[in-house]
Amino acid sequence: MSTAGDQDRAARIAETERWVPTSGGHELHLREVRPAGGGGERAPGVLFLPGLFSDGGFFLGRSGQGPATAFLDEGITAYVASLRGHGPSRRPQRFAYDWNFDTYVRHDIPDLIRAVSATHTGPLFVLAHSMVGYAALAALGVEPDLQKRLAGVITVSSAVNDYSDGGLSKRAQMTFSSVISRLLGRFPARALKQGRWDEPAGLMRQFTDWAPSGAFRSADGRTDYWQALGRVTLPVLVGIGAGDSFHASPARARKLADHLGGATEFTVFGRETGLSWDPGHVDVLRGARAQEQVLPKLVAWTRGIAPRGGAAGDATGRTPDDTTKK
Repeated sequence: MSTAGDQDRAARIAETERWVPTSGGHELHLREVRPAGGGGERAPGVLFLPGLFSDGGFFLGRSGQGPATAFLDEGITAYVASLRGHGPSRRPQRFAYDWNFDTYVRHDIPDLIRAVSATHTGPLFVLAHSMVGYAALAALGVEPDLQKRLAGVITVSSAVNDYSDGGLSKRAQMTFSSVISRLLGRFPARALKQGRWDEPAGLMRQFTDWAPSGAFRSADGRTDYWQALGRVTLPVLVGIGAGDSFHASPARARKLADHLGGATEFTVFGRETGLSWDPGHVDVLRGARAQEQVLPKLVAWTRGIAPRGGAAGDATGRTPDDTTKK
């Protein structure tokens, strides 16, 4: 149920939507939402990328609710995206689930970054959840020039799956996901109440290919994404909930952070770091507690790199005094 505050917020923001062309005849849905007063010409912007089985509504619903509001309330422009086959993104006339993780890395995410950075005049960040967090970092490692378009990246609940935790239930679930996806041509997330949107069989096969050995590579084996992460040198905040123990975990998120080549800050959100609870995979970003205790920390991190209204410095808005922790 929306509150009066949510309704007031919805009335105070200006929104436009467009579709970004990408490979295979797909067009990716993108909402540009500007805060009250427009935020200023050099105001920071955040490109929000939702995770597995989800769409842009994860970050900002049509009613004006969602994690992106914490940024809008601080004068930061929100660019809320949906990947191919998700949300209002437009599909080609003959739609098939004929893509995989590599498609997100080489097409969807780079095309969204290029489209937003071409029009946004202030410092631009990416905030990505779950699987799309490590896909975004892989995209920046595979195509390092994309990093010139960004001031920084935040990943939340992002950790490449392997069998180092999760026990037999993870092995069983991943095997089931691969088998049913092969039979149906997609993973039926909606039918199984795993999420709002189905994912392609090729993506699920990659997950089960990586897990036994802890690999992180393209489907053809030619690109080692672990190695590519070392070419990511812009500031990155890798955040994880202390209670996230299946789809991601603090140990695996730490592994992701350790592979990055630049100034990386790793944060576990939980009681030991001053929160009132140990968040899981989703409630680390969504809900009243996240709005009060986690999201302000993410906003503060972006403000540390790009103060209100931008900053004098390079094209990303960073100044020589900016620092992050490794």
